Amino acid sequence: MKILMELLLYTVLGALLAWPCWLVLRRLRNARRPLRCVQPYRPELPHPGAVTPPRAE
Repeated sequence: MKILMELLLYTVLGALLAWPCWLVLRRLRNARRPLRCVQPYRPELPHPGAVTPPRAE
């Protein structure tokens, strides 16, 4: 019975120690991905396909 309790203790301890390591590895893996290029917001430019009204003179 003592051996089973020690096995359970070490299994739980290993899982608790592996959890933060997995989170760090996942964050490092995601950090190596290239960033998406996002165009800056320019409200004065019309959106593609938008209908622009004629200029008033």
